[in-house]
Amino acid sequence: MSISEDVIVDVQNEIAARTAEDPSNRKVPEPETISEVPDDLEEQIKSLIHHFAVNAVREEDDGTIPLEGTEEQADMLDRIIEQFEDAYGEYAEDRLVEVDDILGAESAADEAYPNLRSFIEDDLFAYHVDTMENTPILWELSTERLLADASGEGFACFVDYHQLDASLFDRLSNEYLEPRKADLRERRSAANQRRNDESLSTSERADATDEFEFCSSALEQIAELEEVMQELGATSEREFDADDRERVSELAPKVAAFHEETAERIGTLEQLREMNGEDWFQDTFSDGFWDKVNEWRDEWLDALKELEHACEEYAKPSDEPVEAHLADLFDYFNWRLKGSDHYSSTGILFMTYYFEREGADLLNEDGEPFENLTEDEQMLASLATGVDDASIIDEEYLEQIADDEDVDDIDDLPPIAEFKALAEEIDDRCQTVDKQVPSDWSDRALSEITTAGYHPNQKHGVAINITPLAEHNIVPEVVENRVL
Repeated sequence: MSISEDVIVDVQNEIAARTAEDPSNRKVPEPETISEVPDDLEEQIKSLIHHFAVNAVREEDDGTIPLEGTEEQADMLDRIIEQFEDAYGEYAEDRLVEVDDILGAESAADEAYPNLRSFIEDDLFAYHVDTMENTPILWELSTERLLADASGEGFACFVDYHQLDASLFDRLSNEYLEPRKADLRERRSAANQRRNDESLSTSERADATDEFEFCSSALEQIAELEEVMQELGATSEREFDADDRERVSELAPKVAAFHEETAERIGTLEQLREMNGEDWFQDTFSDGFWDKVNEWRDEWLDALKELEHACEEYAKPSDEPVEAHLADLFDYFNWRLKGSDHYSSTGILFMTYYFEREGADLLNEDGEPFENLTEDEQMLASLATGVDDASIIDEEYLEQIADDEDVDDIDDLPPIAEFKALAEEIDDRCQTVDKQVPSDWSDRALSEITTAGYHPNQKHGVAINITPLAEHNIVPEVVENRVL
C-alpha cells in the first residue's frame, strides 16, 4: 500500500513537533556500519514473530490457522513467512535465516527455518499469554493432553478469540480435522509399507515406524477431540426446576403491574408539578421530594422492566440459556428498588408516605376519589388509590401490611396498602428465586455459554469463555496455570 505525499509531510511535521528534530534531515546509518548487537535481540525477534502471528490469524476469514497444515492448507509457519515477505520484500529470506539462527541451533538441512517452527509450535502461545498479561486473544487448541501416552501432537491450531462463535467446532471439524485425518491416514499407510520393506535400511525402517506410531497416535487424539467437541456442543440444563420456572412465570405479571402503577403515579406527580409550579409542589409535598423522585425514576422504571424480562427469561425451558446479569435483579428489588414507606427511604415505596398524607382524605369509603373534587384534588387522590387489579395480590401480603400497621381487618387498610402489599409480595418471591440461582456471577456466565452447547460470548471475557475448553484439556496447561 502506497502512502501519499501529503500524508508523509503530515507525519514528518508531527515528528518535528514532538521531537524538535526535522526527520527529513535525520541521518540513517547503513546496516553494515552497525557493529553492536542489542542485548535483547532475541526478545525483539520473538516480539516480531508474535506480532506477525496475531496479524496472520486476524487476517484469516475464519480466524483459524493450524500449526501443521496439508499440501492444500497453509499452516502458521507459512503465514508468518508471508508476513515477513510483506514486510521485507526481497530481503525476507535473509531476515528469516537470521531469525532462525537466533532462535536455535537446529540445522536447516531437512526443513527451512526449523527453529522458527519449533518456537511457533512449542513456545508461541506461552509467549502470547505472557505478552497479553494472561489474557490471550490468540487461543491455541490442541489434542496433546487428550491421551496420556500421546506420541506428539495430533492436531493444533490458533484461533482468534474475537472471531469465536457457536460454529467453532463445526468449522474445525469440516475445514481442518477432516483434511488432517485424510493426510494422517495417507502418511500412516505409506509408513506402514516402509516399515515392513526389507529392502530399506534399519534406520529408514525405524524412521517409518516412528512415523507410523505418530500418525496412529494423532488419529486417536483427533478421535478424542471429536468426542470432546460433541460433548461441548451438547445442551446442559440449568439447575432451575419446573417449580422454580412456574414461580417466576407467576411473578412476571405482578412485576409488570407494579411497573405500570409506579409509572402512572410518577406521571401524575410530574403533571401536578407542571400545572402548579415548583413552589406549590414543594409546599404540598416537601422541598426535596421531586428532586429525589426525578433522580431515581429512570432507574426504578428501567430496573422493573428488566426484572419483568428476567422473570420471563428464567421461566423458559431449562435447556435455554439465560443472561448472567439478570439474576442480580431479584436481589436488587429488595435492597434498591422497593425501599419502605418512610419518607427518608430511597426506594419506590417512600413516595407512599406523601401519597397517603396528601390523598387519603380525598377518597371515599370505597377507596375512590370523592365527586366534585378540583382537578388538583382528583390527581392527589389518585396517588393514594389502590392498584387497578387487586386480584393480582396474594391476600397474605395484605394481612402482613395490616399487622405492620396494627390494623385488625384488611378491609380497614387505606387503599394505598394494595400498592405496598404488591411490592412486598414481589420482594418475597424475588428473594425465593434469588436463593435458587447461583450467587456467583462466573457460574451463571459459564451456564450462559454452555446451556445450549458451547456458545462463546466475548462480553464475559477470556477467562470465562476458555474455561470449558480448559476443563476438557483441549488448550495448553498454561491456561490453567496463568489464565484461570
